[in-house]
Amino acid sequence: MSRAIVALCVLLAGCATGRIYEGERRPPDEVARISGDLRVTAGAPVTVILLKVGDHRLGLRENAVEVLPGTYQLLVDCRIAETSQVTRMSIEAEVYAGVHYRLVAETGPGLRECTSVRLESVN
Repeated sequence: MSRAIVALCVLLAGCATGRIYEGERRPPDEVARISGDLRVTAGAPVTVILLKVGDHRLGLRENAVEVLPGTYQLLVDCRIAETSQVTRMSIEAEVYAGVHYRLVAETGPGLRECTSVRLESVN
């Protein structure tokens, strides 16, 4: 199956947001949202995939999670398209209620390697 077909299938299937807390879904001002990139991103030079938050492994369709405020251990893959290099990293992050966070890659010269990944507030 070609990459274009795989990318189209993923886009049509959409992405999902997981929840890592018990009970009913909470309003956005009570949870933090942590987002990575879609697992298949056509043409993106760098992709940061959120694999795991604490003990919760994300499903194939999940690219984001909602969590209660606190400190979490994140497991991420940073993929460089040009070199096909994947760097796995563990990040400890403290998150706050009502904030949407996005994983952002830091790359080396010439976009040849992923040197680090940080969590950045979107709002």
